[in-house]
Amino acid sequence: MIAAFIFYLHIVGAVYAFSYSYCKHKLGDAFMAVAFVGVIFSVGWTIAAFVVRFTVPPHGFKPWLDTDTLSLIIVTILEAVLYGTYFRATRLRRKRSEVTEDGT
Repeated sequence: MIAAFIFYLHIVGAVYAFSYSYCKHKLGDAFMAVAFVGVIFSVGWTIAAFVVRFTVPPHGFKPWLDTDTLSLIIVTILEAVLYGTYFRATRLRRKRSEVTEDGT
């Protein structure tokens, strides 16, 4: 159930990235944003699963918290940090450009 919720969060994130890029730029950039989210998710999940399987027993901690769920939780936390810093930096760059265009 946790894994399904995490996949749902990623689908919502991909839709957000698509709509954000489509509104700010163009259709090609929207598809590139979805591809970027997909690549980050797939590579991150692979690396997280590799690390978790070395550190956690094969059956996990509980029946609902197995190694795949743990690796999905780890990759979701890391993606939240990555996307949060990316969008924060984009917002700050936009504010700086607005200030310099106004001359203030």
